[in-house]
Amino acid sequence: MTLKQSNRHLRSAAARKAALRISAQTSSAVEGIRAPFAKGKRGDSPTSTKTFIAHWKRRAAATAR
Repeated sequence: MTLKQSNRHLRSAAARKAALRISAQTSSAVEGIRAPFAKGKRGDSPTSTKTFIAHWKRRAAATAR
């Protein structure tokens, strides 16, 4: 039996998605990273690995680290 099957909170895809978002949000708050979860922010997921990488390359270039 997998964790997904045994844990009633993880059985539906919607419940898993909501739980993951809450987990990321609370973990980020502990680290002081609240901006991605601010009200009114988009919650769009990248459509592909290519767009995900491009997004983070743009962010890295913008911070000039």
